[in-house]
Order: sequence, then C-alpha cells, then structure tokens
Amino acid sequence: MKQPLHTSGTTAAAPLWSHRDIRLVLPARAVSYAGDSIALVALMLRVSDGTGSTAAITALLLAFAVPTVVMIPFAGRIVDAYDSRRVLVLASLLQAAAGIGLALSHGLAATLALVCLLQVGQAVAGPAWAALIPRIVGDELVGRATGASQALIGAATLVGSAAGGVLVGLTGDRVALLVDASTFLGLAVIAQLVRTRRTPLPGAPKERGAMTAGLRSLFADKLLQVLVPALWVFILVGEAVNVVEVLLIRNEIGLGPTGYGLVLAAQGAGAIAGAWFTGRLKSDLTRTRAVLAGTAAIGASCVLMGLAGGVVPLVIGAVTVGFGGGMLNAATSTLVVTRSLDALRGRVVAALTGTARACSLVALLLGGVTGSLLGPRATFVVAGVLAVGCAVVTGVLVARRDVVRAKDSLPVAVGHQAIGD
Repeated sequence: MKQPLHTSGTTAAAPLWSHRDIRLVLPARAVSYAGDSIALVALMLRVSDGTGSTAAITALLLAFAVPTVVMIPFAGRIVDAYDSRRVLVLASLLQAAAGIGLALSHGLAATLALVCLLQVGQAVAGPAWAALIPRIVGDELVGRATGASQALIGAATLVGSAAGGVLVGLTGDRVALLVDASTFLGLAVIAQLVRTRRTPLPGAPKERGAMTAGLRSLFADKLLQVLVPALWVFILVGEAVNVVEVLLIRNEIGLGPTGYGLVLAAQGAGAIAGAWFTGRLKSDLTRTRAVLAGTAAIGASCVLMGLAGGVVPLVIGAVTVGFGGGMLNAATSTLVVTRSLDALRGRVVAALTGTARACSLVALLLGGVTGSLLGPRATFVVAGVLAVGCAVVTGVLVARRDVVRAKDSLPVAVGHQAIGD
C-alpha cells in the first residue's frame, strides 16, 4: 500500500501558506529560477557574441540538458539515501560555486564545463525539493503546492528573462551570473532553515535494483503506465515546434523583436494561469483530465498558430498553449508525486525529469528536420494534429483500463522518517 505522508505540524486541511516551511521554500525557489533565466540569457549572449557559431549555441543548450539525463540513475538515489537538508545545502552550494566560476571565466570550454556542473547540482536539487514538499504540506495540499510553485516559477522566469537582457546590456554578463550565483547561496540558507526533513531510517537494508527504482515505480502504477509514455510522445511532438517558433512569428506573421518577446510573454502568462488553476484540483481523476485537456489544448492551439494570418489568432494560440502547458506540467507532477512511495520519490522525480529532458533533446532534432522540410506553418499544424491525436488515444486507454482509481507501486525496503516543525 501507498505510505501515508507526514505533515509538518499542522493538519492537512490547513491553508497552504500557513505552513512555515512552504513560505520559505516556494518564494526562494522562484527567485532561484529567476536567477537561472538571467544566467541563460547572459550565457546565450556570451556564446553568440563570442563565436557567432550555431554549433557553439547548440553545445551550450546540450550542456544545460545532458547532465539531467545522465544523472537519472544517480540523482534520485542520492536524494532518497541521504538527509534532505544535507543534500539540498550541498547541491545549492555546488550550483553557487559553478555560477561564480561562470562569472569569472569566459572561454567556451570552461563555460560548457561549468554549465554541466551547474546542471549536475540541479539534477539533484530538483528531485530533492519535489520529494520534500509533500512532507511539508501533507497529501491533501500537494496539488496546490505544485500549482503555486509552478505559477511562481513561471512569473519569476519571465522577470528573469527580461532582467537578464537589461543586466547584460548595462553591466556585462559577469554581474548577471553573479546574481544567479547569489540566488543559489540564498537557497542553501533556506535549505538550512527548513525544519521538515526526509531522513533514511537507521539500519534500513539496501534495495536491489536501486538505480532503476524510479523508472520501475513509474511503470508499476497503472495510471502512470499510460500517462508517462504519452507525455514522452507529446514532448517529442509538441516541443518540436520550439525550433521554428521564431520563424513563424517573425517571418510568417511579420512581427519584430518586440512583438516576438510579447508573444512569448503572453505564452508565459498563460502557463502561470494554467499551473495556478490546476493546483486547485483535488482528485486524481480531475488531474488526469487536466493532463488530457492540456495536451489537446496545446495541439489545437498549435494548429491555430500555424494557420494564423494575423496577430490576434497568434496571441490567442500562444496564450492557450501556455495555459495547456501549465495544466499539463502541474497535473503530471502532482500525479507522479502523490502516486509514488515516499521513500522512492527522489528517484521517481529524477526519472521523470531526466526522460522528459531526453525527449526534449530529440524533439529539437525533429523540429529542425521537420522545419527544413515542411516550413514553420506546416510544422505547427502537423505537430498540433499529432498532439491532439495523442490526447485522444491516451484518453481512450485511460477510460478502457479504468486506471485512475488503482494506485499500484513497488514495495520498498528503505523507509524514511519525517522530522517536522
């Protein structure tokens, strides 16, 4: 049976923001994501200005993505095997050190190596926070906490992207990267201040196949067995349009740089609203419907954007894509966390994050090839049709197999004790 969650000193029915630790964690993580956005802008400008090479920019994007994939078997194991406070403090300090190193170095090789180090820290810290939050708020509020967190992160990312360009323009990339490093130092302090902790039970025996426990747990649950592969397929289809999005907006619709930025901001605003809305859902059934509705909305909106002859349908499509993405991300994250054993959550989240990032990398290649063959408009339309088809097929599978109510998960040998407020 699924292990019950422990709360941090208040009842599960208490308002989300009544939990002291959540008031520390969610804003601090949002600020850190703003710092990440600042750093990404600064590094993209550094590499593009320094080399002007498409290969160098591609290498930078790969440096941000590959460590998350490579760390799948290790990151979650670290999260589940050690005290959460120690893991989070050390991971945050590692990221801060990488950020300082990026500010002080300028060569392409050093930049790529330090970005990889930064992302190794993120590959551990992300699952660690995701596994800790249910311990803080209790089972009833996991969905709301996830929605609030993703909404805050979405808003912070928008602010960080804008601030990154301004900072680099005024002071150069060094200050921007030092700002990012300071957010990780702040996270290390917050991790030390958080009272709720995940701690392995003393003397617990080792599990067999611990490195693959996250993936096995995902596929042991009958609902996730359907939704997770569907999510991978959707990422391959849906994220392929990211490659040609700028071409659609600028070349086909005719908007300038400011218009392009505003369309992306509208999409980001939609994602914030979608995450907040989904955080209000309270059952696995409604969250499953949100996953399907979000996928279908993104697909239909991609078709609309591909066929758009002017700004209004383009913006409507962008906002709806963002809203659907916010729904999809928040609902999937909540389902994965709440339907997994507590002692396996670090590995489960690492497995989901890493495999999703791997699909994103493949999607970039597919988008480049498809865009070259079909052009931006046809790429959007084809991807949108396939995404809607993915939602329909997944919905049929969920309905026929009646998998929403069944919660199956792997037996686990290692337990955790909660240290609350």
